[in-house]
Amino acid sequence: MAQDDADGYDEKIPEGLSGTVLYPIMNAIDAIASTSALVSQARAEAPFNHHPAAFLSLCRTSIECSAQAIWVMSSEDRDVRRRRAAGLAKVGVEHAREWHSLTQSAYDNGLMEVPEEASVQNRHRLDMHEEELKILETLGPANARQYSDLVRKAANWIAENPPRHAEDVGRVHFQTVSKLGYRVCSSFTHGHAWPIHLLGNPMESFGMMADSVNLALINTECALALYEAQATDPNLGRDRLYPQTLQVTIDDWRGRFSACEDSGTPLSAT
Repeated sequence: MAQDDADGYDEKIPEGLSGTVLYPIMNAIDAIASTSALVSQARAEAPFNHHPAAFLSLCRTSIECSAQAIWVMSSEDRDVRRRRAAGLAKVGVEHAREWHSLTQSAYDNGLMEVPEEASVQNRHRLDMHEEELKILETLGPANARQYSDLVRKAANWIAENPPRHAEDVGRVHFQTVSKLGYRVCSSFTHGHAWPIHLLGNPMESFGMMADSVNLALINTECALALYEAQATDPNLGRDRLYPQTLQVTIDDWRGRFSACEDSGTPLSAT
């Protein structure tokens, strides 16, 4: 990963490639941690009312965020990884530019009071994002706009490269499981009621929640394992900041990417 950010590439996209994939992984982990807090609090305050809509929305956040990182890191071709990171960064910068543009427009038209110092800073950030987008356009950014598409591509890669720490992935058609689970989670995020009709009784919602958090965990663990496989050197004695169960997958995937980098030839293109 240090080589991915070498030759000044880390200055061409905000946060570099490493930061571009690290932040969504952190978000995915935080969403999973929040599901634990939600269940614990609900159990104490309102037994048998575990807020499945909120729970499944958190699972969707975790699935989407981790899928973005998997999509970027999963290619063994450095140029592809760089273009994907640039595409992901471009979407984020476009959102930031829109926020600052809306703020500036509201200020200029007297629709919102903004302190002068904050307005100057906002204008500066708007200009900065405009420049960032110009640079990103020169990098041939891959299309990263459709989150559902990134979830699909991440599921394809996981199915083709099953993580050794999660043997159950190989026992199912993971692409189908991922599509179905992501659709259910998305429906609750958008306020659609149709998944409720899949339940024979209210207690079956716990099964739906369990399936969804399992999907979120697998995606997030795979994203984290890919990051560790490409960002860390096992010979440097770095403190392990991840569950020991992931080590077998990290070692497996590290070997693949190391072999690819040594040969200078991509093993495959996903």
